[in-house]
Amino acid sequence: MKSYLYLTVFWLMQVVAQILFKWGSVSETRWLTGFIVGNLFGFSSIWLLMLVYKVMNPNVALAMATAGAFLFGQIGLSVAFKTQLSPWQMLGVLSIVVGVVMLAMGQRE
Repeated sequence: MKSYLYLTVFWLMQVVAQILFKWGSVSETRWLTGFIVGNLFGFSSIWLLMLVYKVMNPNVALAMATAGAFLFGQIGLSVAFKTQLSPWQMLGVLSIVVGVVMLAMGQRE
């Protein structure tokens, strides 16, 4: 159960970092703030990844952490900046979800 809590907080921190990077990139006056605060979230989230490694198979932990951060980042950026994914992009997202689920199902406790 700890692993899912750690993963959830890791994903949230990664999404916040991505949103801050995008937010900072749209204006030269916000660039440095977005860069610094985004990196604070992104860099400190790695501590949670290390905790996930302690309680999960490292291959599954890495796949779930990075793929989840990517997928939730796509959703977060799409919502925050009102963009839409094309059908091909949605298919790509779905294929990543299927791959991570398959990888996690094969995990040996």
